[in-house]
Amino acid sequence: MNLDKLQVDACIRSGWQALDLGFLMARAWFRSLYFAGLLAMTPLSAVLLLVFWESPFWALAIIWWLKPMWERLPLFIASRKLFDEKSDLWSSFKAFPLKDVLPWLLWRRFSMQRAFDNPVTVLEELKGVQRRQRLRVLHGKYSDVALGNQFVCFCFELLVWFGISLAISFFTPDALGIKVNDSHGDLTVLGEWMFSLSALAAMTLVLPFHSMAGFALYLNRRIELEAWDIEISFHNLANRKRAAAARSVGLLASSVFAVIVCLTASDGVDAATDHSRESASEMIEDVLQGEDFGQEKTLRKWRFRDWNEAVEEDTFPEWIIEFIEWWETNIGWSTDFSGTAALLKVILVLAFAGLLIYLLYRYRGPLSRLGRAGSTEQPPEVLFGLDVTPQSLPPDVPAQVMRLWGEGAYREALSLLYRASLSRLIDRHELAFRASHTEAECAALVKARGIESLSDYFWQLTVVWRQLAYGHQVPAGEIVQDLCRGWTTELSDVAE
Repeated sequence: MNLDKLQVDACIRSGWQALDLGFLMARAWFRSLYFAGLLAMTPLSAVLLLVFWESPFWALAIIWWLKPMWERLPLFIASRKLFDEKSDLWSSFKAFPLKDVLPWLLWRRFSMQRAFDNPVTVLEELKGVQRRQRLRVLHGKYSDVALGNQFVCFCFELLVWFGISLAISFFTPDALGIKVNDSHGDLTVLGEWMFSLSALAAMTLVLPFHSMAGFALYLNRRIELEAWDIEISFHNLANRKRAAAARSVGLLASSVFAVIVCLTASDGVDAATDHSRESASEMIEDVLQGEDFGQEKTLRKWRFRDWNEAVEEDTFPEWIIEFIEWWETNIGWSTDFSGTAALLKVILVLAFAGLLIYLLYRYRGPLSRLGRAGSTEQPPEVLFGLDVTPQSLPPDVPAQVMRLWGEGAYREALSLLYRASLSRLIDRHELAFRASHTEAECAALVKARGIESLSDYFWQLTVVWRQLAYGHQVPAGEIVQDLCRGWTTELSDVAE
């Protein structure tokens, strides 16, 4: 297994994102996967339909029951395409994996995670205790996603089946005399054949998507367990290092070769290029008389009367001149005032459009936040395991903090001061803290508020709290007193 040739991005996805990846794989390789499923199904299906030609529903039931067999060849081909291995359909069919088929046609037939479990049997070729242990590791948190894939693909198969059947019945001309139902409302043999063939078509159409979704879920689980993304990153880093080393060696070799050429060059070359003053002047005169310097060109362009040429080149936009020339060539000037008015109108419209585009670009940040301004998201009640609701705070926070500090309850004291600060920032300053934020992210949000004194105080409190909470470093009592005084100044009701 060469991870350098992996055709998908080896990153950890959620279960539903893995299913989306599987559907994309099925769409990209649909022709090969579709014909693989069709090739595996066609021989036996043809025999069964001929045997049960008067009751094709029996043939359909057997073909549906054997579906785990038809899913193996598309999975086998997809595993080769995933690592960019060249394998044609016929050679893959000759290597058709048939190991451990009987259990899949008996007690595992109604497994709701069949597409997720298939790679363990088909690709890893595990069975018995090893297979059960492997599945126990792979299933993890994706069992519900595998169940959802099975259910969704089953529903799509039903929809495609009935859609094809109804399309055939609607677009079949009555003049052909084809009857799907008899006089008693039961299906005729022709009707059974129509529904059976429609079901087979739906089965083969949905089969690649169902198999690839389960395969992608299996790949995502292996990437998560075996850290394929990290291994690929290390491979890419090693390749870049080797390429850089090769470039360095090439540059060094080129430098050495250039030095050798310079040292071994003949002195006659320098002598051949030595000219006197007169000969050099003659050569320069010959060059100036050549075609490159001897041509004259007349250029006509628009300019204002009495306009300085140097100023024009620097300040007058060329695109305005081109626009006026285009207008004169294609539109023409009118002798009355209406032509001038129309020109001014065009210029004003263009200027307004440019101003509008500039304003939208200039204030794109505030405009993007307009949709979130009316958000009804409730502020968190717990941050870092601390209750930040206003009801949990004592009436006099600094006095309670100093009392706890005097009793030796250092962590409880700083915890109260810190969560009281968070509560006031949420309640009074309307800062949008989230339960997923860290202490440093909360401090960054306070700094973005633009109140320098409040930002400095909260950052100092955050540093002291983290040193005590995570580093078990007890600050001096004077620091806690200063923090209490700062809380009174910045966050108390008096400060408000």
